[in-house]
Amino acid sequence: MEDCWRAWVALGSNLGNSERILQQAWLEIGKSSTVETVRISSPYVTEPVGMESDHLFLNAVGILDCRIDARRLLALLQQIEKGFGRDKKTGVEGYQDRLLDLDILYFGDSIQNSESLVLPHPYIAERLFVLAPLSEIDAEHCDPVTGLTAGRMHRELLQQMSSGTTEVQNIKRRVWT
Repeated sequence: MEDCWRAWVALGSNLGNSERILQQAWLEIGKSSTVETVRISSPYVTEPVGMESDHLFLNAVGILDCRIDARRLLALLQQIEKGFGRDKKTGVEGYQDRLLDLDILYFGDSIQNSESLVLPHPYIAERLFVLAPLSEIDAEHCDPVTGLTAGRMHRELLQQMSSGTTEVQNIKRRVWT
């Protein structure tokens, strides 16, 4: 029997028909013979975080069962991004508007820190657009670095926003159409 790993992936888009793009990307991920799509969250509309843009984002988080390692999953996700027209511009600082962004949040309980892949994703605890959908589909998932569940990180970030220690991130849950 092949080894199987569970992965949590963030999906985001703020250009084009973002809902259709995220739905199609999820289907593309599932077409791989080495990856099974398990569950995807509701879509969440959010303002950009860490960048300036006039375009709102649509974000979701999905759970995958993988028979490939994290680096090959990353290569698959990057290939899918490219198929949707994603062109990561070299020499451009910071975040940019994008048709599709696919990020590995967690890969099992793996902790990695290389030039090409950092696991868990380093900004999970700071991003409501990740924690809200992650908590929706797997609130009990435990971060291998902090030991905190997704639900607890979500509640702590909301508390930081309401107390004014962290900038408010506006978010609205939607349903897929």
